[in-house]
Amino acid sequence: MKVFILVLLSAFAYADNEIYVDQSGSNASVDLEQLGSSNLIGGTSATSGTMTALDLDGASMTLDINQIGSNNIFRSDAIDGGNFTGFFEFDGDSNIWDLLVNSTGLIGSDYINMNIDVTGSSNEADIKIAESSASDYLDLDWIITGDSNEFDFDIDYENAVNYMDVNGSSNTINFSGSGYAGSTSSDSGYFYLDLDGGSNTFNITQASTLARDWLKITFNGSNSNICVIQNDGGTSTSC
Repeated sequence: MKVFILVLLSAFAYADNEIYVDQSGSNASVDLEQLGSSNLIGGTSATSGTMTALDLDGASMTLDINQIGSNNIFRSDAIDGGNFTGFFEFDGDSNIWDLLVNSTGLIGSDYINMNIDVTGSSNEADIKIAESSASDYLDLDWIITGDSNEFDFDIDYENAVNYMDVNGSSNTINFSGSGYAGSTSSDSGYFYLDLDGGSNTFNITQASTLARDWLKITFNGSNSNICVIQNDGGTSTSC
């Protein structure tokens, strides 16, 4: 296992705290916590004030990210390896979070367990998991509390559970699920959305190869727009 973590703590009160990470090898456990505003977590090729994405390679890794404050950035374009466990906590407003897991499809990304807890408003997230190769047995859990957040996530998966609990108004969620999705209802792509709040916008597309997608929406609120498309290869449709 090799882990390289560089932490820059500027002596100037107005500057950012910055953590750069490049890790390779199995069974790594990485725990990063930043308190305050305008902090950065990214890759080792970044320079002060300019953030590139971090890189974690290896099986059975655990990553725990806690960014408490506003205007923070977490950026990763390469978390590659099966049996990955991720805990992500973002508390504050106007934070940006980018996450790619096995974007090339060349490294296994099965048995991933991810928990995402976001409290605050006007946050942005872009999540892509196994864009080119299915992430089997994915367990993805979200708790989002706040208003005017925007989350885009794209998952290629089967035998997967995706649970999202949203409490707040004027949020935008765009979800695209694809993959083989299994041959029976017990190993399908599962998405459960629990929504409390008004004026939210949700665009949900499930397009598994064998049409084994499963969707449940519990909704308490008003003036929201929810578009759901389930398509196993038929005529293109839209809301």
